[in-house]
Amino acid sequence: MKKLLFMIALSGAFAAHAQIPQPDPDTTTRHFLIVASIKNLQEVSAGEQAVKKGKNPEVKSFGKMMVTDHGAAEKQLLQLAKSRHIDLPPAATGGIKPDPLLDHAPDFDSAFVHAMSAGHGNTVQVFENYGTTGKDPSVKAWAQQMLPKLKMHLEHVKALEKQMK
Repeated sequence: MKKLLFMIALSGAFAAHAQIPQPDPDTTTRHFLIVASIKNLQEVSAGEQAVKKGKNPEVKSFGKMMVTDHGAAEKQLLQLAKSRHIDLPPAATGGIKPDPLLDHAPDFDSAFVHAMSAGHGNTVQVFENYGTTGKDPSVKAWAQQMLPKLKMHLEHVKALEKQMK
């Protein structure tokens, strides 16, 4: 009976842990570049939505910054991947569709700011992880180079989120 209770408690602990988003611990270069590329493309797509649908001028401005900064980061990432002879799958290099949750949100600005806050928090963790434990020195240096801008995005969107409450 004790063994059964222990197994039930243990499975509950695993289930609870699985539901909590964790930074991706995979430090392989290809995996990091795939994740970083998808994140760039998502930020660009959401930024484009903000420019079109945002009502708050600061939301529109932040959206433009996402398009510019993450668009530039994506170009750097693709050049870096090519220089390292790493092929990225098509799903990681294009075809990111606008987020339907943002498209149909009753208050686009709030939904956008919340999504950017959560997304950048996770992105900073992913870049910090690879910047510390990454295996490829060039990609690791790029991750470290990107961190200040990503952290600035996070601070900016957190301030915007606070302002909008």
